[in-house]
Amino acid sequence: MKYRILILLLIGFISCKMDNGKSIKEEKKTNKSRDTVFFDEHGDTIKSQTAYLKNNYKLIIFPALDKKNEGVINFRLINGKKDNTYLLASTFIANYRPYYKEVDFQNYFALHSNGGGTSNSYFWLYDKETGNEVLTYSYFKIQLDFDLKNELILYIDDDDNTYIYDVNTKIKTLIKIPSDLMDKQECTKYNDAYKSIYIKRISKEYYYLGFKYCEPSSLLFRVKKPK
Repeated sequence: MKYRILILLLIGFISCKMDNGKSIKEEKKTNKSRDTVFFDEHGDTIKSQTAYLKNNYKLIIFPALDKKNEGVINFRLINGKKDNTYLLASTFIANYRPYYKEVDFQNYFALHSNGGGTSNSYFWLYDKETGNEVLTYSYFKIQLDFDLKNELILYIDDDDNTYIYDVNTKIKTLIKIPSDLMDKQECTKYNDAYKSIYIKRISKEYYYLGFKYCEPSSLLFRVKKPK
């Protein structure tokens, strides 16, 4: 009987040692993953970015290694018990890495990049619930203006068309600067006039748009909202 008790105790001791060893290995593996330092093409450290979004969402953008041991940028959305991670970019190149720039709607958020070192600010719109990208019809979108209060986005797509996108109704409205306005004003005579427009105000029927660099600042035009 004594030998049986000793054997049982010995088995229990060995099991504990094995479990502890497994736990230590898993902990070391986790710590190693957390402690991994990633560098971009310039040798600069790639840091994680954390932001707190509307509707109690937490956004984390971070570098990682995929299954092929290649560097990627992921983003993670946490909301209560929901915790999902999505692939964001397959490169560590600094100018192509998307980042968060305080553009947060109720159910969507935007990430930005300068597209490889250009003067443009490109954006991608994501659904908080699914993590899916929105407005995928256009390969790239140049930001002109975000109206966070009315949840509107003014942008240029990859066909050089300018639109206002209503985030809630998911309707986009084509924007055309009136030709007579283009001819009369010195500040609107150039090809980059569209890049200077912004959403001035809205009414029930119209969007009113102004020009950032025009005087007087009251200069604007209106575009009828879709029904």
